[in-house]
Amino acid sequence: MDRSTRLLLVAVQVCFGVFPLLGKVAMGPGGLQPRALLVWRLLVGTTVLMAIAVARHRRAALPSARDLAALFGLSILGVTLNQLLFLEGLSRSTAVNAGLLMTVIPVATLALAALFGKERLTLPRVLGIALSVTGVAWLFLHRGAAVGAADTSFGDLLMTTNAVSYSAYLVLAKPLLARLPRLVVIAWVFAFGALTAPWFALDVDWAPASTSATQWAAVVGVVLLPTILAYLGNIVVLARTHASTTAAYVVLQPFVAAGLGMAVLGERPEPALAVTAVCVIGGLWLVSIAGRRAAARAAAAAR
Repeated sequence: MDRSTRLLLVAVQVCFGVFPLLGKVAMGPGGLQPRALLVWRLLVGTTVLMAIAVARHRRAALPSARDLAALFGLSILGVTLNQLLFLEGLSRSTAVNAGLLMTVIPVATLALAALFGKERLTLPRVLGIALSVTGVAWLFLHRGAAVGAADTSFGDLLMTTNAVSYSAYLVLAKPLLARLPRLVVIAWVFAFGALTAPWFALDVDWAPASTSATQWAAVVGVVLLPTILAYLGNIVVLARTHASTTAAYVVLQPFVAAGLGMAVLGERPEPALAVTAVCVIGGLWLVSIAGRRAAARAAAAAR
């Protein structure tokens, strides 16, 4: 992997990692409701991504009716439900927790792929899944019965469910991604999300008069960084390197999110969160690095 690809991989993780910070700012006092922020992200993101998809792929940007039906179903999992859960969860939790829970996605994706018989499990991968599950469980169980105004349990639960929803989308989208250009799939998934998500936001103000210039700047950042640039960057990266390598770099996201959350928002994560961080990040490493190596060795020995 050359230097430019490594730099792009890091840039993509930074773009995703700033999402929790930008989202918290945009949804702060006087700002947008989570569902309104989702509408802005989808409407603008769809316009840009679809325009690029059409310009790049021409007729191939229009899938068959059968594929469009599949893309609509995938959009519910990968965009509408996924983003509603994430933003509603983020509004009730912290940027630090959100960044950490992002890393659940690669682990949950492998677990679901193995459940559906699409991936092979090795001992390191099984250990990685178990370690990550233990870390997420600890995030909830160590608090006991103490639930107060500052408790983030419900928000964390929503974001964990969001991670599983997106993982299901990744597993189920694999056949389409093998037939259609990745950019076309992303553009249509966003487009269908832009058609369905606004129905969940009819009772909220999409442009509150109380929203500050800083909060609107954060909305622009959400659309530009973790949406347009991150997705386009991922497409380039996946064309240059293996998915397992990309997954390994996901470990940077919680550090970006946590660092910004503490430096900009003044968040102070509870000490017990360190246990979850070690378990989830360690599980991600086992799944994406050690597990891939073990699977490659087993495949080579079988030849």
